[in-house]
Amino acid sequence: METIIKNEISVAAENFNSSYKNLERKNVIVGFDGFIDVIIHPVATRKDKNLFERIETITAFSDRIASAAGKSANIEFVPLQEKIGGNGPLMAMAMYHSGCMVTNIGLLGYPDILPVFRPMEEKCRLISVGNPGHTDAIEFYDGKIMLGKLEPLKDMCLKNLNHVFGEGKFIKLLSGADLVACTNWTMLTEMEEILEYIISSLPSGGNVKFFFDLADPEKRTDQDKIKLLQQLAALNKKAGCILGLNFREAEQISELLDIKTLPVNSPSGLQLSALLLKEKLGIYGVVIHALDCAGASVGNEVAGIPGPYCAQPKLTTGGGDHFNGGFCSGLLAGLNVKDALYVAVATSGWYVRNKRSPQPENITDLLLNWMNNSLAD
Repeated sequence: METIIKNEISVAAENFNSSYKNLERKNVIVGFDGFIDVIIHPVATRKDKNLFERIETITAFSDRIASAAGKSANIEFVPLQEKIGGNGPLMAMAMYHSGCMVTNIGLLGYPDILPVFRPMEEKCRLISVGNPGHTDAIEFYDGKIMLGKLEPLKDMCLKNLNHVFGEGKFIKLLSGADLVACTNWTMLTEMEEILEYIISSLPSGGNVKFFFDLADPEKRTDQDKIKLLQQLAALNKKAGCILGLNFREAEQISELLDIKTLPVNSPSGLQLSALLLKEKLGIYGVVIHALDCAGASVGNEVAGIPGPYCAQPKLTTGGGDHFNGGFCSGLLAGLNVKDALYVAVATSGWYVRNKRSPQPENITDLLLNWMNNSLAD
């Protein structure tokens, strides 16, 4: 590792360690989805009733499926864990564990919160307007395939929000927050109406910032995506908006906006793409993450950094949500954009290695271990 990168990591760890206490006073709202996730490993070879070798990569899985064309196949899935799912709940947990006061508005069970989400009540304020979707998350070392059942997600709509909160109280809650994270736009088909309501009703001049996570918008039409980007620009006039993207999403949005310089998978490449997207969209910030690097342009700052790549993650579902939570936590703690990126990659890096959200001390420990080339993997 280059000396300059080691110095950057050391500074980020020191700055976060001295500032994360600021998060105890930060009020964060995260919404608006909710899923029950089943984590699955696909079987390559079954050795006996207990032992099997998993299919390790998406390419190997696709080859297995392709070989069955014109024939048939029987692929065994082994469910490992049923857990809290959805971009909102996962990001909410990441931000709570970093120290924020978190309210999670979502689809967590209705009229009663479902048992799988009950442990969150010890950590977050939960407000539910409907029942969750269901996802089979097929995990590989190089990514994941999410098989979703989305019928309940239509219940996240303005009518139900106003029914649960009462007229006007939803906006009052948002306007009093330091950050509102709007996740999983792709699957929440009623978000256009909700955002129009927020744009028209949110008071101007407040301190709240909005963070948006699209969650793989490929299946939505270009018209839908352009409408959302227009809504972000409109909302940005009242409250600064930050758009969070993974590498694939950054490619898609860059092409949609006819940006000639497409993202390059490197710290400098993602930094440049974040800047170009931010300027084109006319919003407060853009942050982009890939498997081994990240870049951002927020306000007047730009930065690009490497990441603590994990070749054999224990859990990837939720890694992006923890990156987003770490980045937002870093900014709320008062860090500059580069330090916030290091907090983001450390938050995600800890999560995929340990299958749980990190405490602040875990984040600084991972940064220091990474700096010293002593990560377990």
